[in-house]
Amino acid sequence: MTLGRLPPTTHDFIFRDLSVRDLRNLSKVNKTANDAVKKFYQRALRVENVLSPFFTHEEIRRFRILQFTIGFLIAGSTALSFFERAVYPESDLDLYVDSRYTVFLTDFLISAGFTFHPIRTEHKRQPADITDALEEMEQKLQRLIEEDGLDDDHEYRWTAIAEVFQFSRNGKSIQVIASGKESLGSPLHIVFDYHSTVVMNVIGYTHAVSFYPKTTFIDRVTVVNSIATARRDQGPPRAKYEARGWQIRKTLDAADTFDRNSELGKLDRAIGDEHCWTVPLQPVAEFVPSDMRLGEAYMLFANSWSNEHKDRKSVAVKARPFFLPSLTQSYCLSKRVFSYASSNFRARVSTDPATKYIDALFANFVNTAVQQPVKQSKKDAFVVELLGAAFRASRKQFPALETTHQVSSLQGQCLQEFLQDLISEELGLPKFIFRFAQNCNGALWTNVDVYLPLSYVPNGGGLVVDEDRRSLLRGHKINLEIKIANAVHDSLSIEFPSVVQDD
Repeated sequence: MTLGRLPPTTHDFIFRDLSVRDLRNLSKVNKTANDAVKKFYQRALRVENVLSPFFTHEEIRRFRILQFTIGFLIAGSTALSFFERAVYPESDLDLYVDSRYTVFLTDFLISAGFTFHPIRTEHKRQPADITDALEEMEQKLQRLIEEDGLDDDHEYRWTAIAEVFQFSRNGKSIQVIASGKESLGSPLHIVFDYHSTVVMNVIGYTHAVSFYPKTTFIDRVTVVNSIATARRDQGPPRAKYEARGWQIRKTLDAADTFDRNSELGKLDRAIGDEHCWTVPLQPVAEFVPSDMRLGEAYMLFANSWSNEHKDRKSVAVKARPFFLPSLTQSYCLSKRVFSYASSNFRARVSTDPATKYIDALFANFVNTAVQQPVKQSKKDAFVVELLGAAFRASRKQFPALETTHQVSSLQGQCLQEFLQDLISEELGLPKFIFRFAQNCNGALWTNVDVYLPLSYVPNGGGLVVDEDRRSLLRGHKINLEIKIANAVHDSLSIEFPSVVQDD
């Protein structure tokens, strides 16, 4: 009997023990297999599966209606387990909410019989009463807004977290993580500050979204988020996911950095973009929304971020909070989109009478801004494409080589900066020959021959080369030779010699 003739219940029995990678491979066999996997995911990826350990059926209904109303997010291990179809019995349910609406969520938990547990540590003594704890948070936030900064002794000084509230019932724990308000951040801002990519997944009311699905579920890797932070408690959380089977990667290779088709490449990203794994969720039956609907899909998809690599071995996941009084909530935007919105959307809002639909307009604006091509000179675009092709060819030639031995992101950036300074659009584009070879320690060296047109030699004189910078490149395992060619034809040639390059 073929796969297409088996009933869905049989598919579930077969597919339930397959990993995400196995299911992806199965979906590529033929159209029948692809359809079967899609339908399996529709049945298997249900938000009720991750909420049922914490709530009754009726409570889940009320929980999701509240989620649509005030727009809080499920993240952490629970969101990861949703996509994994796995159970982490020891994990809390982490809920991320705008501080302005925290009281609605805490009231729901108290009414459902959950007990509030004030946090008491050497540096923190939370009030025993939840009402007092919420009031204390509000006072802190008001001071931060007035002083335009964070107190030096604030526990979450370098994050968007305003406060954390802990609850439990029948041995199951829930954490409510309140974000700053307005320009101080948003629930998503907290997610972008996470220690590594494995936990960059969220569940909203309308959709569940994984930001780095290939890295997380196919490669089983979590890439360290190298964004600057003063918090020193990132080791234990990473170790937890390493124990669950993820490889911690502190270094990215250049092939990913220079690949705009990579979810880790140097590009602006948006919630729900083509690199995300986006799962539509079933709405609550017979639910009639009120005027307050912060859980709308467009309010989730109106957020963006950027993968930044400059002077880094890994990736920095960066987003800035964007807020206007006319917007319902604060949003996360990449640096480029933030700049564009600051100068263009503000002006549009001041003349647009349709303020009732301002968040929907903003979502369309962000989507358009993210898709706009990055402004680059012809020379800079040429260098990026050149290096991307070279490093992809290198990784293809050495597929079994550990990432730590591949050409690193930092090495690629050093070469990029040198070549962008070397090349002149007016004088013509050089020809490049890349040769990749391993040294005795297994590390990969990048050997580059650059053939410059005669136009680069002023008045028939000699070519001046910055030897200090070339020496710096050698320190990054890059050998660069610059030569003059009478004619330049093909711009790129890549070779893989058997000669081993010594340090």
